[in-house]
Amino acid sequence: MPARRAAVVGAVLLVLTCAAPMASADTSPSAAKSWSSAVLGAEGLYAGALPPPGFHFVNYTYYYAADALKGRHGGDVSAPPFTDFKARVLADVFRPIYVSKLRLFGANVAWHACIPVTRATQKSDFFEDTKSGLGDIYVSPLILGWHSPPWHWVAALDVICPTGEYYSGDVTTIGHNHWTFEPAFAVSYLGQSGLEASAKFMYDFHTEDPRLDYKEGQQLHIDWSVSQALGQARQWRVGLSGYMLRSLQDDKVNGSRISGSKEQVFAVGPSVAYRQGSLNVELKVMNEFAAKNRPEGTAAWLKLTYSF
Repeated sequence: MPARRAAVVGAVLLVLTCAAPMASADTSPSAAKSWSSAVLGAEGLYAGALPPPGFHFVNYTYYYAADALKGRHGGDVSAPPFTDFKARVLADVFRPIYVSKLRLFGANVAWHACIPVTRATQKSDFFEDTKSGLGDIYVSPLILGWHSPPWHWVAALDVICPTGEYYSGDVTTIGHNHWTFEPAFAVSYLGQSGLEASAKFMYDFHTEDPRLDYKEGQQLHIDWSVSQALGQARQWRVGLSGYMLRSLQDDKVNGSRISGSKEQVFAVGPSVAYRQGSLNVELKVMNEFAAKNRPEGTAAWLKLTYSF
C-alpha cells in the first residue's frame, strides 16, 4: 500500500489474543491469572506514515490459533486442566480515522477509534469455553504525523477502554476490565527503489482490575515490516512482518508481586499487499515462537483500507 494511505501507528486495535490463565512452571499453572490487552501484529507496513488529510476507514479481520500453552521457561504447560490445550480467536474490527489539516509542532493532527467484535474459544481435556461480543474499544485523543521523505514518523497516545464483555469467573473473557494507556511511536523508511522498512513501538501502562485486585505489569511490544514494491505500477508489495511482546514488570495481585509472571512472545511471517485506486488490501500470517506465560500459535491479519 502507498505510504499516504497507510494506517497510522496509533491505530492499533483491540482484539483478544487469548485470555489464557498464565503458567508459573512449564508443567503446571500458578495462581496467576492474566490476559494481556496488548494487540500484536495489527500494524507494521507503513506504520509510520500518516494518511493524507481526510476520512479513512480500515477494516481488520483477525484469526488466531494456538495448540500450546507455554510456561515461565517456555515449555508446554501439560498438567491438568491444560492437557491438550487449544485456543481460537476470530475478530472483526472497524476503525474510522480522520486526519485534519491542522498542524501541531509541524505535524498533521489526527484521531481514530477501533471497535472490535470478537469470538474466542479455549478448550482442553477438562474445559471448553466460548465467548463472543463487543471487545474493549481503542480511542486516541491525539495522533501526530511528520513527513520528511524518505522518512515518516507518527507519535500517538491510545487509551484502551474497558467496554468489552467481561466474565471474572470464566476461563475466557473478551473484555479486560481495566484501562490501558498506550503511548506509541512509529517510523517508516520509504525508499525510491520501492524498499519499505517500518517499526512501531508501544508501551502499555495498565490499571488494576477491581474485581480481581489484579494488575498487569507494564509491557513493551513492537510491530515491524520489511517489504519491496513489485509490478509495473508498483501496485504489489511483498515482504516479511512480525511482532514481539515482553513484560517489563511482574503482575500483581492484592498489591503483591507474582514472581515469574512476565510474558514474552515473538512472531514472523510473510506479507503481501495490493493497491487498486483508493482501496488497499494487506494479508499477513505470522508464526509465534519463544513464548512464555501465554499461548503460542499462528496469527493472521487481513486489512482493508479505503480513503475517501
